[in-house]
Formats: sequence, structure tokens, C-alpha cells
Amino acid sequence: MTKNPARDLDTRYIRQIQQQQIALAVIRAERDAALRDRDQARARSDAMATLVDALLGSLRPYGFSRKLFLSAIRKAAGAVPDQGPDSLQHAVLFDGSNRILGTRPLGRVHP
Repeated sequence: MTKNPARDLDTRYIRQIQQQQIALAVIRAERDAALRDRDQARARSDAMATLVDALLGSLRPYGFSRKLFLSAIRKAAGAVPDQGPDSLQHAVLFDGSNRILGTRPLGRVHP
């Protein structure tokens, strides 16, 4: 222990403040990650809803209209932004439409 008790007290409070700042930074990082996950989940949900709407809209009394389905998907994909968390919808629309149409894209191998 040093001979100056005021300095010891200041050092202790400074260390407490530093620990609190570290804890706050960790909490902020966790919050940002949670917000990012929420935005991605919302984008996936919106894309799946678009797929279902396109599928229901392309059903006809005697079958499924591929032309109407593709038209609806292309229109929806044109409205999706290319940047940000909503851009994840492009991948979901692409994969979902390929699954519905029964096609496999070139260069992709699905088990």
C-alpha cells in the first residue's frame, strides 16, 4: 500500500470506471448483434411470405402457372434493396423459388 490513501482511493475508482466501461461495451456489442439477428430474421420472414404469396397467386384451377410465379418473384426481387439486412431476401427468394420450381442452379450442390 502506498503512503497516500487518497491516491489509492482514486486508483480504485478509476479501475471501477474502466471495468464498467468494458461491461458497457460488451452489452452494446451484444445489443447490436441481437438487432442484426432480428433484422435478418425479419428479412427472411418477409421473403418467405413473398414466396407463399407468389405461390398462392400462381395456383390455377387446373394446376400451377410457372410464368405467373416467376413474374411475381421477379417483381418482388426488384423491390428488394441491394444493401443492408433486407438484401438477404434475394438469397431466400432465389433458393425458395428454385425449390418450388424443382430446379437446381448451376454451380450449387445441395445434398
